[in-house]
Amino acid sequence: MFWMTLCTLACMASLLGAGACEAAGAAVATYAPRSFSVPTVKVQTHKAPVVKRRLRRNSLSVASQSGLRETPDPLELSSSVAYMIDQDTGEVYFEKNAYIKLPIASVTKLMTALVIAESELPLKAKLKVTRADYVKSTAQSKLRSGMVLTREDALRAALMSSDNRAAHMLARTYPGGVKVFVEKMNETARELGMTDSFFSDPTGLSNENVSTAHDLAVLASRVHSYPVLAKASTGAVALLNTGASKVRLMTTNRLIGDPRWNVGLQKTGYTRAAGRCMVVQSEFAGHRVVMVVLDSETNGKRANDMLKMRRWLEEEVRFESQFAGVAPYGLM
Repeated sequence: MFWMTLCTLACMASLLGAGACEAAGAAVATYAPRSFSVPTVKVQTHKAPVVKRRLRRNSLSVASQSGLRETPDPLELSSSVAYMIDQDTGEVYFEKNAYIKLPIASVTKLMTALVIAESELPLKAKLKVTRADYVKSTAQSKLRSGMVLTREDALRAALMSSDNRAAHMLARTYPGGVKVFVEKMNETARELGMTDSFFSDPTGLSNENVSTAHDLAVLASRVHSYPVLAKASTGAVALLNTGASKVRLMTTNRLIGDPRWNVGLQKTGYTRAAGRCMVVQSEFAGHRVVMVVLDSETNGKRANDMLKMRRWLEEEVRFESQFAGVAPYGLM
């Protein structure tokens, strides 16, 4: 039957002719199944949230890693170290971990300034900022290579605004350069009896710069005896003439300008290793006082610890004055 069907089809093809076959073939060739347009469905894939972890180096200061911040004290200060002393009598009013050596960050610049003051180098001499003063630091500086400023203005920039380039320039232009300058810093420390202090650079960026709160109080008292340094450290704003332009600098200490304080000298400092530090000379409650705090967590807590110590001394003095003339039996 199959072969009969093929024969029949062959005969029909011969009868229809070639044209019919081509038409039939064409019909077959152009035939296509009916196309259906399927609407595109956007498949939403749910990805698991990616948790980005910031790899951070240990952000704790040296003092905090040692547990010093947890040291109890009657004023409940947040700083690891605190010290308050009478500048004239040497009487210690308050201390907390005051004899432990720690990094001191930019408080170092107090010694930098003292070495310059005692060198008797001309303060009006003009110094030029160079690329050598571009020390590696995350702190910003407005001093640019080629700027020219007096040694006195460089002191102001280093003390008031804690400018690292200014501090380095002061050391670089010292007779003998930075190496001799740092040697002089350590020599001066020994002369002052700062037996627990060591300096390796003039800016405080090196964590090898270490001292104690006690030693820093000694240093601050000496620096305060130079009016030019006291004035340079306590300005709120300074406009420095650098030759072709002027640079506006601001203090790093929020106590400056606070009506509750009469600041005669100040220096702040911060590095990750040192925490927030501050040294202040002030006069209140009838006393000239030097105060030191090291390793505070924030600038606000650093200033608040200073205020706590001040209020405590004021209350003590007030209490003593009220009962100074009272006989012992009168208190019963």
